[in-house]
Amino acid sequence: MTTSTSGRPPGTGSMHLEDFHLGMSFRSDAWTAGVDDLRAFGEVSGDMHPMHHDPEYAASTEYGTLVAQGPYGLARYFGTLHDSGMFADTIIGLLDTKWRYSLAVVPDVKMHYCTTVTSVRRTSAGDRGVINRHIELLDENNRVLQWGTSAALVRARGTEPASSELVSHPIGIDWGRELAEGLASDDRFAASTALFDGSIGLANENTELQLRIYRGRILEVTRRTPTGPTFTLHGSEYAWSNLLTGARNDFVVRTHRGEFSTSGNGFAYLQMTKTVQLIVEAAREMTSKGLRP
Repeated sequence: MTTSTSGRPPGTGSMHLEDFHLGMSFRSDAWTAGVDDLRAFGEVSGDMHPMHHDPEYAASTEYGTLVAQGPYGLARYFGTLHDSGMFADTIIGLLDTKWRYSLAVVPDVKMHYCTTVTSVRRTSAGDRGVINRHIELLDENNRVLQWGTSAALVRARGTEPASSELVSHPIGIDWGRELAEGLASDDRFAASTALFDGSIGLANENTELQLRIYRGRILEVTRRTPTGPTFTLHGSEYAWSNLLTGARNDFVVRTHRGEFSTSGNGFAYLQMTKTVQLIVEAAREMTSKGLRP
């Protein structure tokens, strides 16, 4: 990956934990999968199905041409990371990868990867941390062919947290406490929750927190409450990252697109839409301040 659309460009040496932040995105150079590449990958993986290397057979399939083995796009992604040198001296290990296949990868079509950092979390060891990424493989028409998420453990430059780290781990407890502090000084939030006694949950695919609220005040930020959340706002790490770092607060639009959903007491959620909007507004402001140089 050689192009950065937000933040420090790759190609300038290994990047440490402190060099990453929420919403940072990278676009790779364009590349194509050649017929010889598919055959070589088949020989390594053992997947030598004729749809991947026999043009005559492939022409009779619904694709009408050769198609790459499913994991080829994922494997090539890690090749682009190696070529970039981004983690040459800092990578410790890959923690997980979840990958989905939307459209076929075919030979001689220009493709590229777009990577967005969705979470940065320093571990208790202090000298390393976890970077979560949302990855898309797109063709020359920007159609998403494959996409997924991947988490990597990388070395930190030092043991002192960078100023951006707190806001770069949305839905974390420390993030929630900072959010609660900001809301405590917002008279609009106090007014919108003046009659509320319950908990509002915020969640992504990996974690959840709850804001325990009683008559205008946040009493506690916690993972669990005895009776559970009154309702929970759900979004993927990618959706939260885009919402919190985007140019404008388009929460309603993203909700209508299905990027966010709710569970629990739907009637309470409808009554508290103003409160939810204020929470999102405060989280965006906190993120903006935290990411300033």
